[in-house]
Amino acid sequence: MKSLGVVPKLDSRDALALSYKILKYAEARGLRPYLDKRASEYIDWYPTFNLGSDLVDVIVTIGGDGTILRTLHTLGDIVIPVITIRYGKRGFLADVPPHDYAIAIDRLIEGRYSLHEYMRLSAIIETPTKPPYALNEVAVVTSPRFRGKVSRLRVLREARAGVIEKVVSVVGDGVIVSTPVGSTAYSLAAGGPIADPLMNIIIVTPLAPISLCSRPVVLPEDSKVVIEVERGSHEVELFVDGVAITRLEPGESLSVVKAPKPAKIIRFFTEEYFSRVFERCL
Repeated sequence: MKSLGVVPKLDSRDALALSYKILKYAEARGLRPYLDKRASEYIDWYPTFNLGSDLVDVIVTIGGDGTILRTLHTLGDIVIPVITIRYGKRGFLADVPPHDYAIAIDRLIEGRYSLHEYMRLSAIIETPTKPPYALNEVAVVTSPRFRGKVSRLRVLREARAGVIEKVVSVVGDGVIVSTPVGSTAYSLAAGGPIADPLMNIIIVTPLAPISLCSRPVVLPEDSKVVIEVERGSHEVELFVDGVAITRLEPGESLSVVKAPKPAKIIRFFTEEYFSRVFERCL
């Protein structure tokens, strides 16, 4: 019997209502469903579990991409397969329509699904708390205090053999280091390439550079990307999947590497990835 942890988007009445239906249906199908304890004030259900500390076999998120990203951030180094049910403004990562929740539960029980492993990134920097692994991107951008000013960054690559070379110099709004999954997020908006989400590569995309020589670069997965804030730059801020982490002063630096653990997402339907990417262009 599988234990199922249900994590709804807390500020969505519809997502909360759907969560209760999923809990009831999973129980009727012989699973052990647990509700995210943070949602217990909105949904009358017991038992509950603490996301990030209590272990379950599978987690179901109900919401948009933000709900999925926050769930993975809270899990940290704990890797639990995640079912993604779409119920939000943005649900590119979520593949299960809300009305198909019963199909997803049935196929989970029957073993009729595929388990996809998506590469993540780890930002290495001295902070009081360890930054979460990035499913989409690590971004270093000009601090809002200096909006309208440019940052000056040097992006270096340290290969496995210890060889260090300059990848690109950025004079502009910053730089985005993304995963293949994140290639269709912030990086794409900044002019970066689209990559198959199951690849293992690192994409470096300058953000609004003022030089024509600052172009996106694709690096091998074993690269260590070092971002240096030059002495003549304004301060910048580090974001992981859109979450502000810390500020960096001129002269400081951080490293970005492939995270030691991937995100595991359960897929029930044939993923027509590029059709979804370009559907708005048709």
